[in-house]
Amino acid sequence: MAIHRVFIREGGTPPDWAIEEAERASKLPINFDDAPPLTDEELARGAAIVRARRQKRNVTVRIPQHTIDRAKKMLGAGYTSVFRRLIVKAVDHPEMLKDCL
Repeated sequence: MAIHRVFIREGGTPPDWAIEEAERASKLPINFDDAPPLTDEELARGAAIVRARRQKRNVTVRIPQHTIDRAKKMLGAGYTSVFRRLIVKAVDHPEMLKDCL
C-alpha cells in the first residue's frame, strides 16, 4: 500500500478515495518489522510529552440554560467537549474573539 498525503482545509472533508483507502488500511495488520524497539528513556520521554499535553484545568463558566439545553440537543452527550474545543479555537484565532469583546 502506497503512502498518500491529503491536505484538508478546516471545515473540509477528505475525498472519497482517501476515506476508502483509510478504511482498507485500518483492516490490515500492523507491521512493526521496520520499527526499532524504543529504549526505556525514549518511552519515558514520550510519556512525559503526552502527560504535558493532557494537562487541563477545571474552569467554571456561567452559560445560559437555554444555550446548554440547545447544545445538549444538537450535540448529544459530548457537548462539553465541543464547548472546550470552541473555546480553544476562539482563543487560537483572535479574529473570532473580536465578535465577543
